[in-house]
Amino acid sequence: MSTKRQTVAVHAGSRLTGSKSQPVVPPIHVSAVSYFEDSDELDAALDGKDYVYSRISAPNAVLLEEAVAALEGAEACVVYASGMAALRAVFEAQGLREGDTVVMAADGYGVTRSLYKNLAARAGVRVEALVLSEASAPERVRALRPRLVLMESVTNPLLRVPDIRALSRACRDVGAALAVDSTFPSPHGQRACELGADYAIQSTTKWLNGHSDALGGSVSGSRERMAPLRAARLLHGDVLGPFEAWLTLRGVRTLPVRMKAHCAHAAHVARRLSESPHIARVHYPGLPEHPDHAVAREVLEGGFGGMVAFDIRDAGRPECFRFLEAVKVARAGPSLGDVGTLVMHAASASARRMTPEERQAAGIGESLIRVSVGLEDPDDIADDLLAAVAEAVKR
Repeated sequence: MSTKRQTVAVHAGSRLTGSKSQPVVPPIHVSAVSYFEDSDELDAALDGKDYVYSRISAPNAVLLEEAVAALEGAEACVVYASGMAALRAVFEAQGLREGDTVVMAADGYGVTRSLYKNLAARAGVRVEALVLSEASAPERVRALRPRLVLMESVTNPLLRVPDIRALSRACRDVGAALAVDSTFPSPHGQRACELGADYAIQSTTKWLNGHSDALGGSVSGSRERMAPLRAARLLHGDVLGPFEAWLTLRGVRTLPVRMKAHCAHAAHVARRLSESPHIARVHYPGLPEHPDHAVAREVLEGGFGGMVAFDIRDAGRPECFRFLEAVKVARAGPSLGDVGTLVMHAASASARRMTPEERQAAGIGESLIRVSVGLEDPDDIADDLLAAVAEAVKR
């Protein structure tokens, strides 16, 4: 190699030699491009048999895919730059045609509904929004004969819990694919593929990462179902960067330990909130009075999750905004899954992209607060929320 400084500066220190050590923590592979001295090896790499260009395949993303697939109990996984990119990929993989029907949750995440409505409108596809936790939902799916059903294993923000097994049977009867967004319980709380889902979708930004420092999304399922997703990602470029993949994999290492604590803290907070005269209703599937408690006990194998929602009695948007400003331990933020407690006003955040009529039909009122319960002392969390509620409803 040349000894000229310009050449040395570009190439020196680019390859480790002579060491047989194996790092405990995977390194961050930031190079977007690799080279091969053997042309046949380069040719094979361009077909995805080795790492040559990070849009095709990248070491940190592959390691994360292996970890998430293992957590989901699935054959394979494809990771994306965001949860929304993952949801879009599932829609587009179905090859939907004009006149086809897609069923999705009427009471789910508003941005997902907005995305699917836009995609469906372009393709001439009909979208039917159903409350999939209702006992009649499987029969309604059979009657509609959709090509795709997208459900949330725990709905955002009302925390309803559909019977994934019954919906899976209905989908099989009519030849529909079942996609399950199981971000709220995480793979620790529910392995959707083992319960009948064709696709298990995660916003890895949330519990999998666990620290609010990396966006991402994942889709897990059979190798057959993942192959077209992987091929489409190569063309669309919805790739997850190395830092984001590395940070998310770091979070995955502690997921079971964190989720056990999040679940325990959420259950404690829910019980405390249910005792307040200022709170009209607490939404938490672990409470015996929750309408889907029996189903939740069957389909949420790893606990009832770290999410709680509640309605402030006789409150509207002004009172809820005062609540957000009054919390001291919790922080007002439009996400979830962090080690710290996050709160948000559902109608103006998770349901922001829904029309007022859609929110009303879903049962998402102006008094609803969503809480991602963190790892602080659970009584500190509950005391903070209750004090903020009391401050919000002062006359």
